[in-house]
Formats: sequence, structure tokens, C-alpha cells
Amino acid sequence: MKKNPGITNERGNRMNKFLGITAAVLVLACGCVQEPSMELIDSENIQNLLSNNGYVRMTPLGGQGESGDGEKDNSLPEHWWRELSNEGSIEFYLENDPEMGICTVTVIRNLYADFNIDVTHDGVLNPAIKPISDIRTRRLIVQRTGVSSDPHGGWVLTHITPAEFSLNSGIAQEVFIQSMKVYQGDELTWECDSPDTFYTIEDGLPVLEPGILVRFEVEVLHTNPQYEPAYYVFAHGPCPIWPRHWMNDDGLWGDRIADDGVYSYEWYIEGSSEHWFIAADIIDADTMLDEDENDYDSGAWGILALRP
Repeated sequence: MKKNPGITNERGNRMNKFLGITAAVLVLACGCVQEPSMELIDSENIQNLLSNNGYVRMTPLGGQGESGDGEKDNSLPEHWWRELSNEGSIEFYLENDPEMGICTVTVIRNLYADFNIDVTHDGVLNPAIKPISDIRTRRLIVQRTGVSSDPHGGWVLTHITPAEFSLNSGIAQEVFIQSMKVYQGDELTWECDSPDTFYTIEDGLPVLEPGILVRFEVEVLHTNPQYEPAYYVFAHGPCPIWPRHWMNDDGLWGDRIADDGVYSYEWYIEGSSEHWFIAADIIDADTMLDEDENDYDSGAWGILALRP
């Protein structure tokens, strides 16, 4: 079994912790980022390094999912999909003084989207919209390995955590991802049981080669289940046909053991991108039952996957 190197921090109320650190520096990404030079201070060089960095970007997890067509579950809407409407500016919080030569950075971005949903199985596309307000959080470690005259003042990105998507609205979130595992064949090649785990850029991320059979497994939590099923779990990534696919715990479609609390999706990697963002998200069943209530409830984790 291959496990990727990681650094795990205790998980808590991260937003309050970040904003309460007196040494924290807020850096707002904008379109006027200066060119790296020896005249910039460390926080500006770190901003330049991270702005528009491919390892920092996080997908909005849009796209269509499987409908309630009778093949798996009639309780799903006839049509539903998430559609991004707006993203706020990226915010960088420096958690410690960069003069130490190593700095932990929290990356936060607000996401606004529409949850389009049509629950009437009549063959007519006529969706209503439930508003989505999410906050995406990821943490990074940057290190000064060179001198001030080097690109970005000698700062390099060395570690990232998974991105965590959580509600940023008045609705209490009740559904959560708890763990993710990636198998290639039957070999476990990457795993995560906390979104606070740091993975090295060099050799800590999952590597997925086109044509390889991959199994994605997750465990989830619902703190107040009301229906049966209580939630739906979906995989995102370089998947066939749709970007979002149903994960199941019925012992079929790649799932190894039925009703063991592990949700699975198995597929052959497609696409030709340099890297992908793979993610799992859970949606409360209550969200799927009607078109009228403002009750969107979902949580997700995602990680960057590389090509070999």
C-alpha cells in the first residue's frame, strides 16, 4: 500500500482562528499583481506566487448529475444541475510572519451559484432555482528557498490541503464528507481523512493516467437524517459523459461491500488535461424533494490530481 506524505493539523473552527491571529496579513488577489522583483515585500511575493497558480485553483463543482429515471432512484429530480453565477475575489490569509522563511496560507473564495431543479417527471425541462452560497477553503505552505532576486523573491509552493466546500448562508449545514480514498486497480494510492492534511506538491498528490481503472471511495456524515435515503453522494473528475456521477453503497458498480457506509464510483480515466480536480460532494435529500424551499444543503472535498 502506498500512502502519500502529509502533515496533519488539528481541525477546529478555522475561520475564527484565521481572523483572530494578530500576525495574519490579508492579501487580496486582483488584476494588478506586480511583477516579481527584489523590491517587493514577502507578502507581495507570496501573492504573486499564488495568484492564478494552477495548484491553487478550485473548481466550482458545476455540471449535471444523473436524474431520477427509474434506473437507480425515482426520488431524484428529472433534471438538476449546479451553475456558477459569480465568484468573489480570492482572499489569502497569511497565518504567520513570513520572515521565518516558511508560511502557512489560507485561501478563501466565496462562490455563488444556482441549483437548477425540476422535480416533475413530465419530459419537459422547466427548472426552478435554489440559490447556492458556498465558501471554498484551502490551505497552503510556501517556503523561501532562494534569494530575493529569484522569481517571487525565492518563495515556492510546497504543500496543499484538499479544498473544502461548505455553506456560507443562514442554512445550517447537516451533510459532510468524512474521508476520501483513491484506488488504481486494487491498490490504494491516495487517501485523506481530514481537509486539514497537507500533501506535498512533489509527490503527495494522486496521479491518474488516462485509461487506468480508478475507484473513488468516500465516507460521509448526516447529522440530522429525515428521509430514506437521507442524502446522495457524487463523484467529480475526468469521468465519462458527465462531470458528476452517482456514488453508491449497494455492492455494485465498483462498490465492494454493500451497506458498509463506504460510497464508491469506479471508472476509466478520460481526458487529456495536464491535471484534474477530483472531488466528492454530498447533497441532502431534502434539497432534492421540491422546487420551492430555500434549503440547499451540501458539502464537498476536492483534491488536485496529476497526470504522470
